Amino acid sequence: MPSVARILGVIAVVVGLAGGGFAAGRLTAPESDSTASNCAEPRKLYRHYVDAITPDQEVAAKRTNGRILANTILQNPGCFSTADRASAQTILDTIDQGVQEDTLNDLKECVADATDEYSWSDC
Repeated sequence: MPSVARILGVIAVVVGLAGGGFAAGRLTAPESDSTASNCAEPRKLYRHYVDAITPDQEVAAKRTNGRILANTILQNPGCFSTADRASAQTILDTIDQGVQEDTLNDLKECVADATDEYSWSDC
């Protein structure tokens, strides 16, 4: 009989450890439903701005939509892939570079149009 008591005791310990491990795992596991619901709004906004960018838009509107699109991805890293985040950062860098080039081109044009010293004040 003592061997049966020992076996039952070992079984109780094993079940207790397994149950405790399972409970600890459930308590520390990320909740996929919560993540999915948290990503619904950013993905909806992403889809809206992807669809809003058209070839016939003005450059300023494209830049604004591109910034909103990129910031939506970058501010919600758990909702988008690494490739999406890298593309978003590239979009922001390209937009910033375009703005700087436009500013420089406007300044060059202003300087070229300046014919006297008073025209320089408009640049």
